Amino acid sequence: MAWTPADPDLTEDWPRLRTTAADCPGGPPGDPQGWATGPGGLTGAGLEVADALLRRIPTRRLIVLGAPGSGKTMLLVRLLLAVAEERAPGGAVPVLLPLASWNPASQDLQAWLVERLAQDYAGLRGPAPACAGSMNRARALLEHRLLLPILDGLDELPSTARAMALAEISRALPPGQAVVVSSRVDEYRQAQCPAAGVPVKLAGAAGIELRPLAAGETAAYLSRDAGGEHTVSAARWERVLARLDSGTPVGQALRTPLMVFLARTVYNPRPGETAAGLPDPAELCDEDRLPTPAAVERHLLEAFIPAAYRSRPGTSCRWSPQRAEHVLVFLARHLQHTLQGTPDLAWWQLHEAVHRRLHQCLLAASAAFAAGFGALGAGLGTGMGIGLAAGFLGWRTGGQPRRLPAVAFQWSGTGFALGLLWAFGFGLILVLLARSAPALCLLGGLLLGPVIGARLGHGVVALAGQETRSPDLTSAIGPATLVHRDRRVFGRLTLEFGFGYGLVLALALPTLLNGATTALFRIAVLALIPAFSVCGAFAYAAWGHFTLTRCYLTLRHRLPRDLMAFLADAHQRGVLRQVGAVYQFRHINLQHHLARHPSVPLAMPPD
Repeated sequence: MAWTPADPDLTEDWPRLRTTAADCPGGPPGDPQGWATGPGGLTGAGLEVADALLRRIPTRRLIVLGAPGSGKTMLLVRLLLAVAEERAPGGAVPVLLPLASWNPASQDLQAWLVERLAQDYAGLRGPAPACAGSMNRARALLEHRLLLPILDGLDELPSTARAMALAEISRALPPGQAVVVSSRVDEYRQAQCPAAGVPVKLAGAAGIELRPLAAGETAAYLSRDAGGEHTVSAARWERVLARLDSGTPVGQALRTPLMVFLARTVYNPRPGETAAGLPDPAELCDEDRLPTPAAVERHLLEAFIPAAYRSRPGTSCRWSPQRAEHVLVFLARHLQHTLQGTPDLAWWQLHEAVHRRLHQCLLAASAAFAAGFGALGAGLGTGMGIGLAAGFLGWRTGGQPRRLPAVAFQWSGTGFALGLLWAFGFGLILVLLARSAPALCLLGGLLLGPVIGARLGHGVVALAGQETRSPDLTSAIGPATLVHRDRRVFGRLTLEFGFGYGLVLALALPTLLNGATTALFRIAVLALIPAFSVCGAFAYAAWGHFTLTRCYLTLRHRLPRDLMAFLADAHQRGVLRQVGAVYQFRHINLQHHLARHPSVPLAMPPD
């Protein structure tokens, strides 16, 4: 992976970079003796990118430009690892963040960075040491310049927001603060000269542009992956290899790591396969079917999913290529259209794939089922009535889905005190109402019970004195493990909420159970305990919302029954990659392609 200096009109003049660095408060960021004498000194390859950022660029600000699929994100990962390895004690820690989730029109850079860091790194959510003032650790690190933001994908922002983002990065980061930004070349050029507004540049930034793969590199890789030179499989590539170093559509298309990987997946046999049943790579040379490089790229993207899921000797797959493509198209559209183009496929955000009102209906149905089942012993009519009441309460008080899943509990003295206070107040209200008007007591129990349960505090479990803890999303924990842990938290929450409500009612029942309505009231109160418990668990764990949405989408044939197994299988096949606790499509271009895929019939056969 090699690069050359970016076009001069995309970066600051080199003399100005040197002047800006020399005038930084506290002195220049690096040793002036190591600064390059001009942009030509940035030419390099591989891990030299860290040397370019830390030593050759006076301001330590870098723009990484390249064509789609040229390897920008991979270069940023290498940069992060190299900078982290060279980091001295007390030096800035590099952090890679995708820009797709930022809306510069409504949120400044500092606020977004703090929010994203607190979401991804559990250790940065707590308060900073007293010497840092009243701020959390993420903001304190930014304020003290102890983080090096590596911002990936300026081109993933809407076209109208890119110039605004560049201006905000320049404004928010003080002189001497290092930063790295990546983008496609054309999109970056358009961001600098927006149709409406004044031209804008990333202040104090030098730039590099990734070069296309050399024809020899591509030829060697494809031949080696096919089994080596002089093999039958490698011989199938002869017509393609002869055109690599030319201006033909296939020669221009196979110049990026992404396209070469796709071609290898589609046309080369895997272990246990023979080339006889595979498509011939010579079809890429058909300029009647594929007259432009873009047509070749679309062809490879369209052929990738069927190739990744094709049958192989000695292996089995639960999902056909058609079913897999149907699911992946739905997920790509979910990311692109519902979640504003984010690359992170997080299972706890799946509820966003259905309308909010529909999700509330699903939650109400689960609460109604829990209460109705508990009351069926009193008769079908009574059970249905109580179930409808619980459904209405679940609709109104089930709580919004958690922004992050829960993985464990931790002690909360404040939560314990609040739990006792709410329990005592709830019980006292019921006792007073029972003495004066049993009907009002029943109504008060119906209305106040779930409200109290869902409002005990942010993540505080009633009477247990504990609060749920969210994970560090960038740690080695996988999505499946996170689902398992959140499911355990959900089950425990259900039991603890049930115990809390049951305890309150047990203390109040001796006074409540008087009068003519005793039997009906007893049934209603006891039957609604499971509904209250479920509503409380839904408020503080993500698994319930995920399961409801998954079941609904499975019935609609949008998703497979075992979604997590499907995602793990797609990861093994190279369709997805795992980044901490989330999945991402292997490349953002694949996500974009699938999101634009023609509509797939909904009546797909279930897996």
